[in-house]
Amino acid sequence: MLAPLGLKPVVQPAFNYFPLDCRIAQKKKFEEMVGSGTDSLVIFTSPRSVAHGLTQLPQNLLFQARVAAIGPATAKALGDAGIRVTITPRTGYTSEALLETLSEETPNRIAQASRAFIIAAPGGRKKLLDGLARQGWKVRLIKVYKPEPADLDKQALSALKEASGVLSVWTSANAMKGLSHRLPPATWFQLCQGDWLVISERLRRLSRAYGPERIHLCAGPGNRDLLNSIRGLV
Repeated sequence: MLAPLGLKPVVQPAFNYFPLDCRIAQKKKFEEMVGSGTDSLVIFTSPRSVAHGLTQLPQNLLFQARVAAIGPATAKALGDAGIRVTITPRTGYTSEALLETLSEETPNRIAQASRAFIIAAPGGRKKLLDGLARQGWKVRLIKVYKPEPADLDKQALSALKEASGVLSVWTSANAMKGLSHRLPPATWFQLCQGDWLVISERLRRLSRAYGPERIHLCAGPGNRDLLNSIRGLV
């Protein structure tokens, strides 16, 4: 998609992702899911949670419970797998946006709900977990994959040294934090001298701590949104 713009993309993943078998590692929580009723809520937090979670989770639950997706890419992954998504955030694609949407439900419906299951990675979505608990849900975090730092592509990063300008595109706070610690100092300094494009207001707030000269907010998280924003910047 970027090729027609005459740009040279440099892709540096911050993490590789590996499956976790919740049926073994979280046997008790998995059994809770198996025994939960039709008033339960299953929340998928990313396309990765769909890819790693669908093969593990009780299939009858996915077709009986309400299913929530944190954003459009996650909802599409579920839809492609034949899972009906009944809840998406009305605005945005963050934990806060989903919590706000759920808070609009009647108190009786939340009070009667048996459980909410968040499908995510270890240590992820704590704000969502805490927020659901405050709303009255009996919430469990189901860990179906784990991140590990990806190797640096030294050949690709060395190409940045000759670039006359660099636009960094950030779609994850974890990626931002991880690469800020692991990239060579000269490379990180070079990135901070250029423009940054982020996909959410939350990322824009976080990115200010790193001191880039110019931070731009994308209209959405999808590839088409990113392409349109990049086209406007170049």
